[in-house]
Amino acid sequence: MSEEKESGALGIPNDESSLKQLLEKAIKSEIESAETYRNLLKKDLPDETRTNIEKLVTQEEGHEENFRSIFEDFFPDEEISLPERSEIEVLSEIPRNATPSETIEQAMKTERESEDFYSNLIEEFDDREIRRLLGFLAANEREHYEILKVELNKLE
Repeated sequence: MSEEKESGALGIPNDESSLKQLLEKAIKSEIESAETYRNLLKKDLPDETRTNIEKLVTQEEGHEENFRSIFEDFFPDEEISLPERSEIEVLSEIPRNATPSETIEQAMKTERESEDFYSNLIEEFDDREIRRLLGFLAANEREHYEILKVELNKLE
């Protein structure tokens, strides 16, 4: 008879498989975030804002690659099984009639939610390396939020 592992508040089991799930969700989140920024680039944006959003796309793609590499390091014989959605509410399809300012505001909400998600997860793990990874993720999301905030102020 197998015992179920106790789950933390965010529904991630508190065992070694939790790192696998966390990495898969992080990969999915980075994919979704990059898509959000690609959709933002379809809007009429000032050149400087466009350049900064393009940098965010590149950063999100780089984060995805990093998480895939970390996954491979920890689970070399396993395939990545991405969830249908990450736990983070992402605006991947920006309404056609949304202004660039409205779109950036939505992206900022996504970055804030991402930061909160990773920060809250820190409490779910005892493993120092996992906690460090979550702190890294939260800091990256905070940085993206701040970049978007500057761009929003330029548009107003």
